Amino acid sequence: MTGLTPQHPTILMNRLLFLLALFTLSASAQEKIYLAADETEALLAKEGQKVVVYGETKGSGKSGSGTNFVNFRGAAFFLVTFKSDLAHFPDGEPADLYEGKRIAVEGALSIYQGKPQIKLTEPAQVTLLAPDAVFPPPSETKEKPKEKPADSTPPKAGNPSPSGGAPASPRRKSPFDRSE
Repeated sequence: MTGLTPQHPTILMNRLLFLLALFTLSASAQEKIYLAADETEALLAKEGQKVVVYGETKGSGKSGSGTNFVNFRGAAFFLVTFKSDLAHFPDGEPADLYEGKRIAVEGALSIYQGKPQIKLTEPAQVTLLAPDAVFPPPSETKEKPKEKPADSTPPKAGNPSPSGGAPASPRRKSPFDRSE
């Protein structure tokens, strides 16, 4: 058997798997989108995207067909869990489990009758938040505030700088050259 060429099916399959792995890693490295449940316009703009929505629930309930609705205080946003998904919630139905709680929920945002919603299909989508918890979590990529130097007293106009050099504010150049 002569050497393998790039057209060999095994090599092509390995290359495709490698590219797929790279794509998956880059997609999972994207930052999460955090939105408060009462940010209706921002939520509507994220239709079809995976987001994390957080807030306090209030007025949750169930329909006659068994569909659960988890509503949020002062918000149009809600969670919906269909009867077919209730078996994934062994500790109880979402309308009962999360009523009056501060939660964060992750999922694909959709619009139903002009209102933003997330279809809740499993408990792993929900994080219970402590009343005093800082949420969303502070971004690790935010710039840290610049530290002030030891002597933070600004020099007075016309006085030399603290280093004893030139005046604190540089003199402006004339808009034209006087040597002409």
